[in-house]
Amino acid sequence: MKLYYFKDPGGNFGDDLNPWLWSQLLPDFFDEDESEIFVGIGTLLNHRLPLKPIKHIVGAGYGYGEVPNVDERFVIHALRGYETARILNVDPALVITDAAVLLRTVPLPEAADSTHDVGFIPHCQSSRYFEWETVCNEVGLKYISAEWDVEKVISEMRGCKKLICEAMHGAIAADTLRIPWVPVSCYDYISAFKWRDWLSTLNLPYNPLSITSLYNIERDTPLSSRLKNSLKRGLYKSGIWSDNWTQAPTSKTGRADFDRAVKELNAASLAPAQLSDDALLSTHTQRYEAVLERLKKRT
Repeated sequence: MKLYYFKDPGGNFGDDLNPWLWSQLLPDFFDEDESEIFVGIGTLLNHRLPLKPIKHIVGAGYGYGEVPNVDERFVIHALRGYETARILNVDPALVITDAAVLLRTVPLPEAADSTHDVGFIPHCQSSRYFEWETVCNEVGLKYISAEWDVEKVISEMRGCKKLICEAMHGAIAADTLRIPWVPVSCYDYISAFKWRDWLSTLNLPYNPLSITSLYNIERDTPLSSRLKNSLKRGLYKSGIWSDNWTQAPTSKTGRADFDRAVKELNAASLAPAQLSDDALLSTHTQRYEAVLERLKKRT
């Protein structure tokens, strides 16, 4: 069975949890045989899934693209949330929660030494649009990049007493590690559907605080990409646009927007944080452990 997950060239904590976590939980389980694939952490349930293999679904969710045709080649062990079950039209009893809850069951990196009580982990794409560390420095927050390797992200998170999370798997890991967290949204590509899907399993709402979008992406962008982005912005303003196209960022943020984002991020650092119920999280973990035991018996 082959481990199937999205590999972001720039690195993405949520996706990169897959090889790091599953190799510990299921040692010697995976190989390169693509006749069966293991679909774990991520928004992976869409038309991009390989058609032919048997697909073992262990905690993945829907969120992008076309809804897949769930047929006899799908073996659903666990789903990320109730919104995914509804979209796929499958039994909601198959829902547990995001499989990253299994971080509770493996050895973790030591907490990093930190002079900051509060950390901020933006979505990986947000870190490519702007140097959010400069905003964190203004507020006095620890900046944590979702593009860093898994162990560094976890270590830096564990060094904080509170986390501000735009990255959903930052929030999932924070909740799993029992670090109070505050959801925020800095850009309009953040998927509320994905968040609600996961949070539906924890009986928590998704009410993110809004942070002003910041852009400086084109500073080191090749000329061809800058021209493409300029064309996209022109088409969007003229109303010639398809919902299937990726939005182009604005060219550069001004000082007023930067100052506004600093103020909003500071307010988020002072906002009440949340955690899911301990007993509920333990139940989800136990259900996943039972799933893993059943999978191990295949070998």
